[in-house]
Amino acid sequence: MSEVSLNTGVNPSITEDPQYVQKSSGASNHGDEVAITSVELMFAKLQNDLAIENREYAKDRIDAIKQKQQESKEISNVIVALRTACGNLKDTDNIDKSKIEDFNKVIDMCNKYGIKVDIPQSYKHAIECLQKSIDDAHGGNIRVANIPDIKDVRKAIADSGANYNTKHYPNYTNISTRDLLGVKSIGWRDVSTADVQEVLDNLKKAGPAMTVGTVKGIIQSLQDIQGTIGSDTQQQMIFVQDFMSKVSSYSQGAMSAISKSGDTTTAVARG
Repeated sequence: MSEVSLNTGVNPSITEDPQYVQKSSGASNHGDEVAITSVELMFAKLQNDLAIENREYAKDRIDAIKQKQQESKEISNVIVALRTACGNLKDTDNIDKSKIEDFNKVIDMCNKYGIKVDIPQSYKHAIECLQKSIDDAHGGNIRVANIPDIKDVRKAIADSGANYNTKHYPNYTNISTRDLLGVKSIGWRDVSTADVQEVLDNLKKAGPAMTVGTVKGIIQSLQDIQGTIGSDTQQQMIFVQDFMSKVSSYSQGAMSAISKSGDTTTAVARG
């Protein structure tokens, strides 16, 4: 057996494997053939390993494609919701979040993809004015008419669609968002800081109204991201096709090597 290894350059440890041991009949006359068979089987194993490796690569790419497809579907749903909210409105018109289906999901998606959502300065200013009136009162009463820029505050509240119904002091004729908007004649009376705080909380909960132009900008950004996802998906598909082509090639190579190995083994057995 050592002579076979020396003559063929095959590692002795390879020929010790039972599957490579020669048949006792005619073994000494066919050492070269047995060594060749061993190399072919080794090559077959290598080809098979490569096929398995590329199949795993393809699987990973397919999983990535499925994830991208899911992301694209979620973006499409958000785009439809935003377009529906815009309807036939002008770009300068406002849309409060109650008009946008699953508004929080829209904001989450914008944050996820780094899309900047412009919060109207009027909304920020209204919050600042209400907070200032509360801070200045130091727990005392507040004259509604004296709230800084009260007209701008009222408009910001109306635009955001803030809740009109307050629950603070249910047994007390308290201020409400509707009062602050001047819908009732008592809208200019003195109220407690707790009343104004409730109006402020309602405004924060309602969130800022966005102009139709801002919403359309979000739609365009989402479409751009969707286009990038589509291009990436196509590239991933090319990779999958390449890997699967290699799987087929390596598998065929393995089968061919095994077939040749079988032919040689048969020849050795026959002597």
